[in-house]
Amino acid sequence: MKAHLERHFVMDEQLVEFSHWGRSYRKTHGRADFADRPPEERARAEILSGHQTWYGIDRLVPRPREARYFTVLRDPAERCVSLYNFRWSRGHAPDDFERWYRDYYLAEQRNYMVRFFAEALYGAALPEDDAQRLAMAQQLLTRCWFVTTVDRWNEGLDFLCDAIGIPADWQHHRAAGDSAPLPASHPSQSEVVARRLILDDDLRARIRADSPGDVALVDWVRARRWPLTD
Repeated sequence: MKAHLERHFVMDEQLVEFSHWGRSYRKTHGRADFADRPPEERARAEILSGHQTWYGIDRLVPRPREARYFTVLRDPAERCVSLYNFRWSRGHAPDDFERWYRDYYLAEQRNYMVRFFAEALYGAALPEDDAQRLAMAQQLLTRCWFVTTVDRWNEGLDFLCDAIGIPADWQHHRAAGDSAPLPASHPSQSEVVARRLILDDDLRARIRADSPGDVALVDWVRARRWPLTD
């Protein structure tokens, strides 16, 4: 979606990216970090996006502004295989998926989405109880204007484009093995993520069994229709 947004908003002024993409763009063009800019420059921002955003980031934009948070969740099995393919394509994962899964995924990525959203609201000192962590993650998501899942992302993109007021003629840019070229501003513009591993039913079941909290969170999101009205 961010590549589509760049077609309609000025990069790093109206559309500010908090990720490797954004950092690379600012370094290349000699631009200051967003938080270090004067208020009149930060006031031009309309969309703050990226993997390094956080709940409360809207406070960087001078008020009065209405902040609408949205996010996308992914089935943990699909997320795991996508992450492996992405990291393997960049030389950051071994050929042996089982070793990567045991040493990296189970150690650092199990129930990652629950932990990520719970920490976004409550900080890193989370309780050990899995049910409490799940409830904390759900509490954060109920504060968001729009939440969807990857399997509903086409519908979600159409909704968001309509809400923002731009055409919905978007393209998928990062599908493993097949993707449209990224914008020239992207540091990995020519990269294609290899489909090293394909998710089958047995692997899906195993990954989901290892991350029951993330499974529950995704199912909880799917059971609701966003934006919430109550």
